[in-house]
Amino acid sequence: MELPLSQLRRPFEWLTSIFEPKVRETNVQVLRIPADGSPPLLIRLNTVETSDNVDSFLSHIPDFRRYWGDKEGFHWRDIAHLEVMDQSLTELNGAYWGWKSFAMDLMPRSEHTGFHGDAFIAKTPIWENDENGAVYEDVPETFIGSKLMHETLQKLHEKEIKDMRDNARQITSVEAVILSCGLEF
Repeated sequence: MELPLSQLRRPFEWLTSIFEPKVRETNVQVLRIPADGSPPLLIRLNTVETSDNVDSFLSHIPDFRRYWGDKEGFHWRDIAHLEVMDQSLTELNGAYWGWKSFAMDLMPRSEHTGFHGDAFIAKTPIWENDENGAVYEDVPETFIGSKLMHETLQKLHEKEIKDMRDNARQITSVEAVILSCGLEF
């Protein structure tokens, strides 16, 4: 007698749930910096699992797909972080995570940031994770327009410049190999 596929899967689902805990979905307040030039604003987003991208160490991230789309705009993303301690407004202390998409052909260039599409900033306690990944806190309203907001965006720009330099070095090393083989390009 042959068992249905659903019955065969059940033991494996139980076994994998022991070793891979389900990441909780969290509703978190993040800062959205719209590409259309309108003022930055705080919005609430649920988080989604991430396991195959630059931010997979967080296990779950705010769900930007409503703003970036669920294909290249969402998958072609980058992240930078800034740790902040000893602020006079203690609500500002924490780690700020900035995201941008680099799907340049799919989204308009932002007047605020120079990135393509909206940029987002979320907050966590400094390097605090639990067994399900990142522990998020709401971005405080006092963050909007603050020096910290600008520093977080600057980190994203610095990361973009570093990535461009690294890519240029890779291209240069490939060109050197081609030239050393006596080939032209």
